[in-house]
Amino acid sequence: MKRRFVRLVKIIAVVLFALIFAATVAGWTYEQGGRNTDRHLYRQIGRSIDVGGHNLNLYCSGEGGPAVIFEAGGEVGGYSWALVQPGVAQFTRACWYDRAGEGWSDPPQSPRTSASIVSDLHELLRRGKIDPPYVLVGASVGGEYVRIFAAKFPAEVVGMVLVDSSHPDQHEPASMRGPFNRMSPGQRRFFCTAMPVLSQFGILRLMTRPQPGFVLPTLDPKNAAAISRVFANRPTTVQTTAEQSCAATRNGEYVPEGGTGDPEVDDAARAAGTLGNRPLIVLTAGQAFIPSDPRAKQEAAEFHDVWVHQLQPELAALSSRGRQILVANSAHAINFEAPDEIVHAVRDVIDVVHKANSR
Repeated sequence: MKRRFVRLVKIIAVVLFALIFAATVAGWTYEQGGRNTDRHLYRQIGRSIDVGGHNLNLYCSGEGGPAVIFEAGGEVGGYSWALVQPGVAQFTRACWYDRAGEGWSDPPQSPRTSASIVSDLHELLRRGKIDPPYVLVGASVGGEYVRIFAAKFPAEVVGMVLVDSSHPDQHEPASMRGPFNRMSPGQRRFFCTAMPVLSQFGILRLMTRPQPGFVLPTLDPKNAAAISRVFANRPTTVQTTAEQSCAATRNGEYVPEGGTGDPEVDDAARAAGTLGNRPLIVLTAGQAFIPSDPRAKQEAAEFHDVWVHQLQPELAALSSRGRQILVANSAHAINFEAPDEIVHAVRDVIDVVHKANSR
C-alpha cells in the first residue's frame, strides 16, 4: 500500500512538472511570436536613430523654424500627434517621436526616468539634425517632460504649448487614477517583482491584448489615433511604463498621494521652475471625465473644477507671457478631439517668437 502511494505521488509530480514545463514553453513561444508580430504590425512611420545603445523613432514634416517638437501623453506614442502635425507642418518644421519602449522605438536599457527621457530626446534631435530653437508641445504627462527639458536646455527652448498637461501637485480621486496607482502596496510590490516573468512568458501580453472598440467611437479605426491606441496596449509599452513606475516608487512600495503617480517625474517638473518670459499657451479640456458611479461622478466633477480654475492657471503662470485657453468641445484627449485648437495655439506662440526676433 505504501509503495503504491509513493508511486502515485511520483506520477503526479511528473505530470505536474510536465504540465508546468509545457505551459512555460507555450508561454515563451507565444511571447516570441507576439513580439515578431508587434514588429511588423504596422509599417514604420518615421526613421530609427541610434541615441546611444538603442534606437528611437522620429518623424518630421514641414519646413521653417522654430521647429515644433511634440511630446506625447502616457503610453500613447508619438503617432498620437498625427492629427495635429499636418496643420503645424504647413507653417514650420514639426516633429513627433516615440519615447523608448513606445511605438516604433526600442525598449530602454534600464528603467526610464525623466532625466533619461529628456536626454534621449535631446540626443535624438541632435543626431536627427533638428536644430534648435524649439517650441515644445506636451500633452498630459508629456507636459511635465517638456518643462523638464526646458529647464535642462533653456537656451534651446523659445516657447511652449501645454495640452491639458499634468500638474505635479494634482490630487485625482481614486476613481480617476490608473490601475497601478489603485493597487495596494502589497499588490504593487508583487506586480513589480513578477514583471520579468509576466513579460517573458506571455502573461503580460495576455493581460494587455487590445480590445475591439477601444478607439474613440467618433474616429475612423484606420486613422492615426486608432493606431496609436493599439500601440498603447503593446506589452513592451506597458512593461516599460510599469518598470519606470516601479523604479520611481521603491519597487511599488510607495504609493504617491498626488501628482501623476510617478514621484520622480513630478519632483523633476516641480524643480524645473518657471519659463521666464517665453510665450506659453495652456490648453485646458472643458469637458470633464464622467464615470457612471454617482459618487465617482461627483468626485470627478469636483476635481475638474479644481483642474480648470486652479491647477491649469498655475501652469499658465509659469511664464510672464502665459495664458490659458479653455477648449470647451474636448475632454482630456485634445489632440484627438480638437486638433485644430493645438495648431492655432502653436501658430500663436510662433508668431510671438517671430515678432520678438524681428525687433
